[in-house]
Amino acid sequence: MKLTRFLFFSLFAISCSAQNYDVISKVREKQLEVQNQNNALDFNRVKEELAIKGEKMGPFTYGIFPYPDYDSISKNTFAGIGTLGNFYGIDVNGKKVVYTSFFEGKSKLNKYRIKGKDNVFFTIAVLTDFVDDKEFSSMKSQIVSRNFPDAIGQGYIKTKNNQIDFSAFITIENEQFAIVNMKLYNLKYGKIILIAPQKDGSLRSMQIQENQDLTTENLKKYLEQLLHIPEIIDFYSNSNTI
Repeated sequence: MKLTRFLFFSLFAISCSAQNYDVISKVREKQLEVQNQNNALDFNRVKEELAIKGEKMGPFTYGIFPYPDYDSISKNTFAGIGTLGNFYGIDVNGKKVVYTSFFEGKSKLNKYRIKGKDNVFFTIAVLTDFVDDKEFSSMKSQIVSRNFPDAIGQGYIKTKNNQIDFSAFITIENEQFAIVNMKLYNLKYGKIILIAPQKDGSLRSMQIQENQDLTTENLKKYLEQLLHIPEIIDFYSNSNTI
C-alpha cells in the first residue's frame, strides 16, 4: 500500500513538472517571438517614458526600449513585482545595516515554486556609516517589469567613502543571479547577501541560504533575527569594518 502511494505521488510530481515545463517553454517561445515584431511593441509607452526625466537608480542606465504588452506573451499572468527595504538601518552592535529587496508576485506561471503570496528573490544588507535622511541620496533601488516573464532590479547603497552597486534578476525558468560590485552570486545558494565595507576600502561578503520561503510578510522579522546572530554581529562590527 505504501509503495503504491509512493509511486502515485512520484508519477503525479513528474506529471506536474512536465506540465509546468511545457507551459514555461511555450511562454518563453512566445516572448522571443513578439519581442522582435514591431507590430507587437508598445511605442506609445516609449513616448511616455521619453518625456520623463530619468533618475540614476543603480549601475545601469535605464534605456528606453519598446516592449510588448504582457498579455500578448501570456494572458492575465503578470502578478506584479516590487522592492522593499529599510532605509534608516537596523542597529547591529552600535552600527547601522540597511537593506533592500526585490520580490515577484505569485502568478499562474510561477505558482509551482511559490507557496506564499509572493517571493523575495534577492536581499542585500550593507553596513553603512552614511544615511541621508534629508535628500535620501544614500540608497536607491528599482525593479522593472518590461522583461516579462522575467524580472530584474538594480540599486546602490552608499557609505561615506564607497558605493555598493547591485543588480539581480529572476527568470521564468527560476534562474536567479545577482551582481554586487562585479562579484557574481548564484541565488539558488542563498538569496541574502551581506556586505561589510572595510576600513582599508575592500569589501567582505556572506551569502546566506535562507531556511524558509521569504515573502514580503516575513522578511523584516527574518532579517532582524539574522542580524543578531553572534557570527553575523561579528561580521559587521569587528575592528576592521567601517
